[in-house]
Amino acid sequence: GTHELKRAGSRSSFPTKSVLHIVEKFAASDIRKEDAMELYQIAADCLEKKRYKDKMYIESLRDGTFGFHGRPLLWLWRFSSRQKKVEIDNEGNGKGKDAINWQDEFQDTNKPLVVDIGSGMGTCILGLASTSANIHDKLPIEWSQCNYAGVDLNQALVRFGNGIASRWPDARKGRVKFFCCPADDFLSNLKSYHGRSTLIMVNFPSPYRLDASERGNLQLPSAENFMVTSKLFELISVLAANDTNERYFMFQTKCEDVAVYLKNECLSNGMEGITAGYKAVENIDNIYSQKSVPKRVKEWLRIEPLAERAEGNLFWSQPILPLDCLPETEVQCLSENKAVHRCLLKYKNT
Repeated sequence: GTHELKRAGSRSSFPTKSVLHIVEKFAASDIRKEDAMELYQIAADCLEKKRYKDKMYIESLRDGTFGFHGRPLLWLWRFSSRQKKVEIDNEGNGKGKDAINWQDEFQDTNKPLVVDIGSGMGTCILGLASTSANIHDKLPIEWSQCNYAGVDLNQALVRFGNGIASRWPDARKGRVKFFCCPADDFLSNLKSYHGRSTLIMVNFPSPYRLDASERGNLQLPSAENFMVTSKLFELISVLAANDTNERYFMFQTKCEDVAVYLKNECLSNGMEGITAGYKAVENIDNIYSQKSVPKRVKEWLRIEPLAERAEGNLFWSQPILPLDCLPETEVQCLSENKAVHRCLLKYKNT
């Protein structure tokens, strides 16, 4: 990449988008900052000569803040969105078989654990393990003092996340691990983890089919095979039982009906919502008026015209996590101005 930009990057025949593609693909592989700085400086020079209008983009290349977040993650989203959905069949294929020995996976198993269920490319917890963001007033977690576990059924995505984490030479090493197994199996194993699970996230789960006759995306699971099951909530409740420390649960989805379902399931399983304050969604239809109303929302409201909507103090209109830690799907939604439905909850202290 560096050689190519030195050779041809400043030429008028070398398009601006090619410069952007080179640096974004390198950033999406989480190339080490010290190894990337020469490439980023050359790219910034090229973009300036081409009079690229996004000055903040050029500045991020120059000051080293450009990296494994923001626009580069769109390359990972494109890859992950093409992946075939993995399901657990009747013979148990796709199920985890071995108990997890936590001492083999993390250097210090007394650290609080942050879990991402359905972690995809792993960008969220890879970002959280690396962030220098201040503690969130509504989510008081010291990110640098946590371990991180991603859970997904797609072996290719799990390998990508573990590959990134294995190359880290610094204090992040030994704090991040991705597991290829069903969420229920992982949470059952989590009972033996020495520390506590301080935050469990579900980011953009594959939505269920709206009804049995739906003929749209046949890869979507039926409602009874949706990833977030009543058993999953029961397992999380067991983890939170008799613990005076606060444990948090966060979800986000592009599907309004899924958001309403998850919010109500959380409340009925012993959680209390954390209000979004000035970031709350006051009226979801006003948000849709600034964007396009998703086809699924129209179909859902046709089936259930009096359905509860994803609005009010418990729904967040802005990202909950630090901006350098967003999952690749949230980055894609923000870049295309699509609505995201988010809730942050916690288990009531016992």
